Amino acid sequence: MKNKFISNLEENEMRESVVSGLFYEPDEDGLKREVDRLFEAAKGKSEYSDKTVGVISPHAGYIFSGKTAAAAIDSIMEADTYIIIGSNHTGLGESLAYSQDTWKTPLGEVETDKLIARYFDGTWIVHDEEAHEREHSIEVIVPFLQRKMKDKPFKIFPIVMGDQNRAAANVIAQILIPLMKENIYIKKENLDEKLKIAIIASSDFSHYIPEEFAKEHDEAIINRILALDVDEFYDFIDKYDSTICGYGPIAVLMMVAKALDTNAKLLEYRTSNDEREAREVAVVGYAALTFTYNK
Repeated sequence: MKNKFISNLEENEMRESVVSGLFYEPDEDGLKREVDRLFEAAKGKSEYSDKTVGVISPHAGYIFSGKTAAAAIDSIMEADTYIIIGSNHTGLGESLAYSQDTWKTPLGEVETDKLIARYFDGTWIVHDEEAHEREHSIEVIVPFLQRKMKDKPFKIFPIVMGDQNRAAANVIAQILIPLMKENIYIKKENLDEKLKIAIIASSDFSHYIPEEFAKEHDEAIINRILALDVDEFYDFIDKYDSTICGYGPIAVLMMVAKALDTNAKLLEYRTSNDEREAREVAVVGYAALTFTYNK
């Protein structure tokens, strides 16, 4: 009988981009220019550190959230593998699912990490490509990583959360904490060197509510994130029926960040009105936050 892990490797296929031309430029040259322009625009906000092991980044169309996403991704450490955790907007597939397909954007292909997958075997988080097929929350992050890393090799480990409750977030966090703490030593291929791993939590904030209320609501959420207070974070979301779409991924990162003794910092907060000539009554909020080792 074939090992399940080996079977998954043999079935590796291509995950084609699904929001190219909708959320970002559809051709290689156009996308390079778009992402590079956003990185340049974010220079006043981004703060790169090789100790920044996690960020929160938005995932809307680049015209609205691209500057904020660029600030987040420009600030994160250069890693061998980026664990990108997003929400499942489509409802397709398993509720907690990772991908092992190669991901393709107009900028090229990015392989998924096959070594990390073994630590999810037998847990609630399963290998399921259907959950990723039409989901944008991870895809829109990948071109930023491709332009950030350019010729430097890197891989991704995508996870989507349809179930975002505290228990689901805790299961993922408890798998990631030993990896990040180096309690589990993952070597690079053919090298006697520790794999550098970083985490990106993909989420927008308030959705389609008046701007004044969105800013007030998001400030309260962000304050709880900065304090790494997961209980208060979930209590606030439940009490006020928050429309933040990726609270589960954020909670995972908060749990890991607290275990690693990191400092959280807000780089930027914007709303969709910041990119509109005519202001709308209802807006979406976007934030870039970093999580950096204190030592």
